[in-house]
Amino acid sequence: MKTYLRKLKRRKRKAQHVKYLENRINELHNDIIKDILKGNDKLKVYNKSRLLIKYNRRLKLILY
Repeated sequence: MKTYLRKLKRRKRKAQHVKYLENRINELHNDIIKDILKGNDKLKVYNKSRLLIKYNRRLKLILY
């Protein structure tokens, strides 16, 4: 019974983490597009794009 409860809690945490990553990826993508259109600092755009790549990679590893 304890192992079953542990698995349920883990599944819930994983689902929450996946949802957080998906939301963060969408926010970063939108921020990058807005910054490019406004012509903001290229360093900010570069850092956000690296984070986007990092989060996409992490999401892939979690889901598969």
